[in-house]
Amino acid sequence: MYCSNCGLNISKKMIDKALDQDTKHVNDIEYLAKSLLSTKKNAFKEELKVIKYEDKENYKTRKVELLNKLNEEVKVISDKLDQNDLAYFQEVLHVNDKRSVNTLDYFVCPRCGKIVKPNLTEGESKALARAAHSEIHRGRNNISSGMCSLMIGLILAIIGFMFFALSFKATNGGVLDTSCVEFYVFIVLVVFGFVLIGYGIFNFFYGRNKINNYETLLKEMNNGAFHQ
Repeated sequence: MYCSNCGLNISKKMIDKALDQDTKHVNDIEYLAKSLLSTKKNAFKEELKVIKYEDKENYKTRKVELLNKLNEEVKVISDKLDQNDLAYFQEVLHVNDKRSVNTLDYFVCPRCGKIVKPNLTEGESKALARAAHSEIHRGRNNISSGMCSLMIGLILAIIGFMFFALSFKATNGGVLDTSCVEFYVFIVLVVFGFVLIGYGIFNFFYGRNKINNYETLLKEMNNGAFHQ
């Protein structure tokens, strides 16, 4: 399933696990408050990303507005928690609706906090298409970030091996000196280099996979073959 608001691809396994946890903690006000607070914070972060991408000129002003809104919502949650108002959290999170691990009618998106439904309206389908384009853009950013990290990692690793060559001291008969500064520099550079290389490769394939998935989704939606 996909969140029609932010486009997050939510696996059936993730939904089943979350619904199962919710069922176990249906009367746990601390758990419900924590869940609601988490969705509000995730929604704030997601809206902030959209504003940064679509409305850079008013970014600071709208960020303050969103932050004030978040603070108000956090205060309400805190007040309801202090009042031990379990019914409030159950209503907001739809825990009183008939649901089980096999029910997909109500599920809160872990990224933006919106309700995810299996049957989308025409407006929600259009919103999902827009979100899919945003995810494709994020995928391209992942690829760019991955390639940048890969190049920097390779450079650091190459420089590190140059220092490794310098660790063979002529004054030591051409034998490797593991106590010299050059050898320690080699260790540091190679470790950082390979970490960046690994991160770059992961980000590259993660981005490619995201682009492929959402391009396929858009094709299915255009062909009328998509079913949530």
